[in-house]
Amino acid sequence: MRHAAALSAVAVAVTLAGAALASAQAPPQQDIPRLAPVVVTPSRIEERVGDTPASVTVIGGEAVRNAPQQTVDDLLRQVPSFSLFRRSSSMVTHPTAQGVSLRGIGPSGASRALVLQDGVSINDPFGGWVQWARLPLLGIQQIEVMRGGGSALWGNGALGGVIHVLPRRPTERSLAFEGSYGSFDTRRFDLFATEALGPLRVSAEGAKFDTSGYRIVKESRRGSIDEPADLHSGVGTARVELALSPDATVFATGGYFAEQRGNGTPLQVNDTEILHFVTGGTLRTGDGSAWRATVFTQGETFQSTFSTQANDRNSETLALRQRSPSETAGGTLQWNRSFGDHGLLAGLDTRWVAGETNEEVFAAGVRLRKRVAGGEQTLLGGFVQDAFKVTPWLELTGALRVDWWHSYGGLKEESPPAAGVQARLDFRAVEYVIPSPKVAALVHVTPATDVFASVYQGFRVPTLNEQYRPFRVRNDVTVANASLEPERLTGGEAGVSQRWGPVDARITGFWNQVQDQILNVTLATNLPDCPAGTTCRQRQNIELTRIRGVETEIEVRPFPRWRLTASHVYLDAHVIESAIAGLEDNRLAQVPDHVVTLGVHWEDPAWFAASLFVRRVGRQFEDDLNTLPMGAYTTVDARIARQLGRHMQLYLAVENLLAETFTVARTTEGVVSIGAPRIVHGGIRLAF
Repeated sequence: MRHAAALSAVAVAVTLAGAALASAQAPPQQDIPRLAPVVVTPSRIEERVGDTPASVTVIGGEAVRNAPQQTVDDLLRQVPSFSLFRRSSSMVTHPTAQGVSLRGIGPSGASRALVLQDGVSINDPFGGWVQWARLPLLGIQQIEVMRGGGSALWGNGALGGVIHVLPRRPTERSLAFEGSYGSFDTRRFDLFATEALGPLRVSAEGAKFDTSGYRIVKESRRGSIDEPADLHSGVGTARVELALSPDATVFATGGYFAEQRGNGTPLQVNDTEILHFVTGGTLRTGDGSAWRATVFTQGETFQSTFSTQANDRNSETLALRQRSPSETAGGTLQWNRSFGDHGLLAGLDTRWVAGETNEEVFAAGVRLRKRVAGGEQTLLGGFVQDAFKVTPWLELTGALRVDWWHSYGGLKEESPPAAGVQARLDFRAVEYVIPSPKVAALVHVTPATDVFASVYQGFRVPTLNEQYRPFRVRNDVTVANASLEPERLTGGEAGVSQRWGPVDARITGFWNQVQDQILNVTLATNLPDCPAGTTCRQRQNIELTRIRGVETEIEVRPFPRWRLTASHVYLDAHVIESAIAGLEDNRLAQVPDHVVTLGVHWEDPAWFAASLFVRRVGRQFEDDLNTLPMGAYTTVDARIARQLGRHMQLYLAVENLLAETFTVARTTEGVVSIGAPRIVHGGIRLAF
């Protein structure tokens, strides 16, 4: 923790220096007025971000659309606590590696944070990862990133926090279009339109993204089979709202998403199709109560292939072909009302998931057997919260959620079975009742100083993917485990936020321990699902892990056209207890020790707008045994834009401006995958 304390002290010193500089350059009365954003994620109801006892970063819609990055996951890397399972962008990453982590709670492909779109989870119901291409940029109103335990209100998966993507509401007639072209034949088209006809409001968005991609294997290890990892995706969504009265609204939204990916060699491809529908409504009653109901359903098909590659990477043979259909349905009922100094919230939600993996296993190009494995899960939860304003300067919040998880119908069939494997296995049904409490306090010490603290518990149940679907990365095979138990987190945080004139700063310390965390564990003896010559891992519960650290965020607006940002997170993430030899005291895989981001933004409507982002990511390990290190790296992204009249903007952006070569993955046979090279793209945006 000495490094964290030193870096945080430096950050505070920078903050004080910025405040002193601002005070010297402008009279105290010339403060820059700005309203704190309204957020809904911490308490499930609207409130000012300064009135919530949580660490929340808000990225507004204009900031989203004016970022140099082309995907939501890449722009979220402005928040140091955010990361995917692997360091690479969703532009070239296999979907199963796109699980999101906040504060380092994420040593495998499934997300340890909940990602919502307008209150409904978009974490893949089968695997827990996130298809980030489902989130085109034009239709986003704002993104809220809440770190810290979120299970007390949001339930399963919110161990590290919640990322909430809020869509733009249809309030008037509007039309926006954006088109861009760039390196590697990358093309992006996005059309967003709204209409308001009295009580009827409609919005629709369609987006297409294509890139020929780049070669993801380090140049010194490439062979003739290595080709660019390409992506072709499309999404279409529509929303209809009808105001039945000033106090009652109903809505319906639906959409279709499809993507096809090449994963760097001719035989490795995957594709996804998703069809979803959400409906519900809001109601205010005469007693001051507010009700919200939501019902959702989704069907998905995910297909993927894996290959065995020669050591010289000049040949490959098909090893595994998978098709994984899944479906999910559920709903939420929520009520809130104020009683004097108490703000009460209560609700129920449920979710059902069914899915399976249908596989063909090959060796030397010959099909050996077929495999079917899968099952069903049901989650049912209830939650209650009381936000009590004890005094004008003190607010206490208590929340409790109780969930029932039932996993059932699990089976695995092989035809013909591998040696030593039964032709059919029926797995035992399991169920758990899991409480998730949270207690928080917010103290307004002065009009410019807030102190907050909270303690909480959270949980994540294993996904169907973790229970039943094996996967392969080159010659590293990870086997499923139908006996996995839920992960359970206990943690807390404490922080202070301070404002000095044009300077906003926040520093937060946090501590979390996770019981039965699911890791990809390297085995000394191969299981039947791991062919000879491969490295065999299996998803297993580890007795106890601990993740602690310090976050610092600073924003300075020294002049009206300038905005400077700096943030840092220190992460100390280790295995504390494990019955598996060689794991105790190891760092958690895929968790860096430090992440630092810097941003400079300047805008003059009469001239142009420009932004520059610098991101430094520290060292981390690829594997549980800490034998595959990946070094630190730094990237620089920039964007410049010129407004032409009221309706047109032209822009040019560069990602990885300095063309840094950095490692995003390593395998035991020495193959190194690299991150994105320099990517330049330019485009036009029209808004009416």
